[in-house]
Amino acid sequence: MGRVVEVRRRHVAHIAHIQTLYAPVEDLEGLKTPAQIVLEPLTECPIDALDCEPTPVYTPVDPLSVVFRPSPEFRAKMLGLPREGILLGMLYAGGFELSVEVRLPERAMYQHVLVVGTTGAGKTVLLKNMALSAIYTVRNATVLALDLQGDYLLTVLPPEAPGVYQPLDQITVLMPVTRHLIDRRREDIQRIAARILGEEYTLLDVTDEREAAGLVGRALAELFVEKTYPGAEILDAEVTTEGVQVAEVRAKVEAGGRVFTLRLLPWAMRFEEVYPEIPQFFPFFSERVSMLFRRLVDALAGEGQRDIDTVMKRLDAETTYDAEKGGVWRKLKLHPSQLANFVRGMNMIYETGLFDVSYAVAENKSQRVFATFGEPNYMGLSGLVVADLREFREAPSVASAVVYRVLSRLFEARDEELARGASPSPTFIFIDEAHYYFPQEGAREDFNKEVVEAVINKLTRLGRVRKMGVVFATHSPADLNDLVIQLTNTKIAMRSEPKVLERVDMAEYAGELAYAQSGVAVAKSFIYRTHAVTFKTLPPQTRHRGV
Repeated sequence: MGRVVEVRRRHVAHIAHIQTLYAPVEDLEGLKTPAQIVLEPLTECPIDALDCEPTPVYTPVDPLSVVFRPSPEFRAKMLGLPREGILLGMLYAGGFELSVEVRLPERAMYQHVLVVGTTGAGKTVLLKNMALSAIYTVRNATVLALDLQGDYLLTVLPPEAPGVYQPLDQITVLMPVTRHLIDRRREDIQRIAARILGEEYTLLDVTDEREAAGLVGRALAELFVEKTYPGAEILDAEVTTEGVQVAEVRAKVEAGGRVFTLRLLPWAMRFEEVYPEIPQFFPFFSERVSMLFRRLVDALAGEGQRDIDTVMKRLDAETTYDAEKGGVWRKLKLHPSQLANFVRGMNMIYETGLFDVSYAVAENKSQRVFATFGEPNYMGLSGLVVADLREFREAPSVASAVVYRVLSRLFEARDEELARGASPSPTFIFIDEAHYYFPQEGAREDFNKEVVEAVINKLTRLGRVRKMGVVFATHSPADLNDLVIQLTNTKIAMRSEPKVLERVDMAEYAGELAYAQSGVAVAKSFIYRTHAVTFKTLPPQTRHRGV
C-alpha cells in the first residue's frame, strides 16, 4: 500500500538515452510513452495472506509491479484504521473524500487530544461531531463541553441536511448565575412570574418559599430558552427546589421543528463552603498567599459568618498595613506585597458575582430571599453537559474560575467512583479556546502558573485511570501551556500557518495544510499504523451557527 506522490512522463528520446545536439522535432508519439508513478510506501502484506496484520514496508517494490486503485475495505485494512471509536471523518486523499471512516478509539481519547487550526478551518464542527459521536458510540458516556459561544447548545436541533447521527433528545446545561445576571434580569423575572401567577398577583405576593423559588427557577429557564432558541416554546416545566435553593429545572422545549428535554442546572458557589479550595481553582493568588488563604479568611471572619459580604466588609476595615499594629496581617507575618495580592484577589473574587447568589428583595429594612443558587450533584451528570459560559466572553478570570471549579468537582466525582471500587463512567471533556483557560507562562501575567499546571496535571495524568479524556482545541498554540502540548498523545491539525504546526510537532504537514479546505485535517497519533492519517470532517451533524 502506497501513496502516489508524483506521476512522471518522459520523452522517448530520454527513455532511449539519446542525447540530441538540437531541439528535437515535436513528436506527438512521445506523449504515449508509459507513465511512471512515484510511490511513498506505507504498509505491506503478503499477496497470498491479506488477513495478516500490515507492517511497515521492508520489501523492495518491483519497478514493473502492477498498480491498482484499492477498494475502501482494502484501504482501511492496509492502513490499519480502527473499526470502532469516535468518528473523526472520512479518509481524504488526492483532493477527494473517500468512503473510508477514520475513527479514534476510546482508549486513545483517554490519552488526550489537541486540535489546532485557524479561524474558519472547521475546528468547532469537528469538536461538536466528536462530542456527538462519543455519546452515541461509548456506553454511559458523559460529555462535558465548555461553551463560550453557544455552539454545543444547538446539538438538540437538526442540521440543514440529514447526517450520520441524530440530534440529541436531551441536554443538560450548567448555567452560572451571578449577582450581575440577577440584577440585570430582575424585572424580567418578576414579569414572567406575574404571568404564571395571573394578573392579580405578583412574585411579592407569594408567601410559600418553595413556590417562590420555583417561580424564579421557571423564569430563568424561560429567559435561557428565549436567548438560546429564538422562537422556541416551553411546553412543560418542573422545578426542583431544596428549601429556597433552585436545584434543577426540567423542561420540554419545542424548537426547530422538534421537541427535546432541557435539564437546566443554575450554578453558583457558597463562599463559606468553598473558600478553603479557592486558591486551587482561582489562579490569581501568589504561592505564599495561596498557602495562607484559609487562615487569612478565618482570621478576618473570626467567630462570625463566612459569607462573601461579611468577609469583604472585614477586609475593607483591615486593609491598612501597619508594621507596629498590623491587625490580623501582623499575626500572620504577611508582607505588604502579599497583602496587596490577597486584597486584589479577594476583590476579583467579589466582582465575579459567583458567590452567595440569591434573588432577594429589600422589605422593611431587611431582605426577603425568594431563591438561592448552589452547585449540582456532579455524580448525577450524564449525556451531554454544557457549561454555558456566554456571559463571560469578555471576562477570562470569571470563566476560568467556573471552568476550574467544574473540572475539579467532576474529577472528584470520578475519583469517588474509583474509590468505591466501581468502574468510573467514561467522561470526555471538550475545551475550545484552550489557551483562554490554560495559558502559557507569560501569556497571562495575572495567572499563577502552578495553579494552571496543577489543573492540567490532574486532568491529564490522573484523569486517565479515571476514564477521563480531554480534547483541547485552540487557534493559538503559542499561547497554550506547554504541558497541554506534551500530554496530548493525539494531535489533529487543520488549516494552519507553518509556525503553528511547528509548535505542535507537525511541521512536516505544512505543505498539505497551509491552504487546506475547511474540514480537512491530519491526525497524528500512536494509534495509527502509518502514524498520521488525513481525513475530512463530516458536515455539521446538528444545527451550527456558521451554517
